[in-house]
Amino acid sequence: MKLDKKMAKLICELEHLVGNQCYNPNSYDGWTGDEGCEFRYPVYIRAGDSDEELTKIRGNVADRIPNITPKSVSTMKYKFGANHLFIGLGIKSILEELENRYGLNFNELEKQKKKN
Repeated sequence: MKLDKKMAKLICELEHLVGNQCYNPNSYDGWTGDEGCEFRYPVYIRAGDSDEELTKIRGNVADRIPNITPKSVSTMKYKFGANHLFIGLGIKSILEELENRYGLNFNELEKQKKKN
């Protein structure tokens, strides 16, 4: 799989789906009285190809950084205290495994995708 701008955008869209699946059973919403809350886990990413600082994003990265680059994907991570999960590279590895296992080509599939 070639990591181009279309694939970088796809990875950002898939990360958004993962980041929206967080839940804290010990949280409490004082306004509603609800215990246990779902939330969007923040992702940290370098917006461009430079060595600029990481930007913390809670929304869809593809919406917040419209010109996402392949290099940015390699910096995309979640921070869990002292541990970091490079979610962008993880999703890239999953897509590559799916290509190898099932004979897919995500670059070609993205080219054929109808515009929304």
